[in-house]
Amino acid sequence: MMTEIVDTVTQGAQGTGSVSAATLTPELRPPSFYPAVLAVKPPVELLPNELLSQIFGFLDSPKPSSSETALHDEPNFELTKSDNAPLKAASCVSKRWRRETIPLLFKHTQFVVEKKNQQHYNTLYQMVQPFLEFVLEHQLCRIPQSFTLIVRLKEDADILDRQENTYGFSVFWKGIFRVIDPQELLIVAPPEALGMLTNCRVFMSDAWSFHCPCHYLRLQARLSKVPQVHKYFDKISETARNPDFQASSSTPAEEKHKELTLWDIRPWTKLHLNEGSFIRAYATYEFWSRKPPSILPDLVGAAEDDGSTHGPFISPTIRDLSYVGMFPMQTHFAALTRNCPRLNRLYVQLVPRNEILQDSSKMKQVEAEDLWMERNSCYALLMRELFNTPPIGNYKYLQEFESGDAADKDAWDMAVEYVKRAANDWKVASEGVFVRDTKEKMPVPASGEEGELFTFSH
Repeated sequence: MMTEIVDTVTQGAQGTGSVSAATLTPELRPPSFYPAVLAVKPPVELLPNELLSQIFGFLDSPKPSSSETALHDEPNFELTKSDNAPLKAASCVSKRWRRETIPLLFKHTQFVVEKKNQQHYNTLYQMVQPFLEFVLEHQLCRIPQSFTLIVRLKEDADILDRQENTYGFSVFWKGIFRVIDPQELLIVAPPEALGMLTNCRVFMSDAWSFHCPCHYLRLQARLSKVPQVHKYFDKISETARNPDFQASSSTPAEEKHKELTLWDIRPWTKLHLNEGSFIRAYATYEFWSRKPPSILPDLVGAAEDDGSTHGPFISPTIRDLSYVGMFPMQTHFAALTRNCPRLNRLYVQLVPRNEILQDSSKMKQVEAEDLWMERNSCYALLMRELFNTPPIGNYKYLQEFESGDAADKDAWDMAVEYVKRAANDWKVASEGVFVRDTKEKMPVPASGEEGELFTFSH
């Protein structure tokens, strides 16, 4: 039997009559006409989960911080921001789509510490606790390949200070790495906060003259076995929720020598440190004597002003180090050249790749000539150590050196000519890259001996 619907519009115009349902246009059919059709799922919802996940995989894209230039530009807090987020949009369509996209969404996780989200937590570990519980609840421990921690602001007596004065940062790092095991850790934070997170001392007296809002520190490790959740996590969780927890009787300085630090938490193999721009300090009186806020001296174990020394904080497993600083002072860069860790590869970039030199606000009262003189002095220190014959200290282990400033053709050509004349084991592999042939072991010179001094010119 065919169902008929009275078309009142047609009746009004042409008189009484009936119209077959099959002849009605779709826009005139009421929703109640085909309830059976409405019950049918859209074709995409008929796909099995495995195929749906594979389709979502095509929406996946590299994280913003993985681009070639991202970590080599002037540091900023928007490093991980992206306007292209199709996976996030897809996750909002339905519960099923959300469930299938979660593993992709959490491949590259980030945790942001802002002033507005500190008020409900006593310590940094308490703040990160809900994220860790979410990972456990959804069985995502194996998923994160990278973890980014962004600390947007460092103020007196803030959540980082409370963390240091109670548990110390050992509990924070152990709590995270007991749950997830990312191959990459990226920290975007003001220098003072970065120092606290890494147990490095940071000199802040001259910080006002540098105007650098944040630094980048990236640590990478080889793929390790699947992370396992221990009872330790549950124990720390309960303690972290207790607002009445009291710190130990030891001072934070004493605890630093006893606790497991970030450098010990994983066998890191690569380190990238971007300390941003030093340019504003050149507008101050006797800029060369300014001491920047930096973890670099403690990282490599540089001597203190009073001559005292301590061992380097850098993980002994790190064999690849990249340093980026835009026109650092020679006195600061010397901490690295004089205390170079044992490395296989060293990357250095001392000149910005953006248009900062054309920014009148940032170059106000700065003499460009001073910038290039300090750059040349920094490279002179490095080249003297790098191309010594025979090499001294840890430089004898170095296999590759890359300059991120090879775009300065005059300086690069001079470096190439110097290496060719030096008659040592270093060879030019490609633009900006020197490699060393170590088939023949070279004797280490007596203490105090140095090779010829090489200087860049601009």
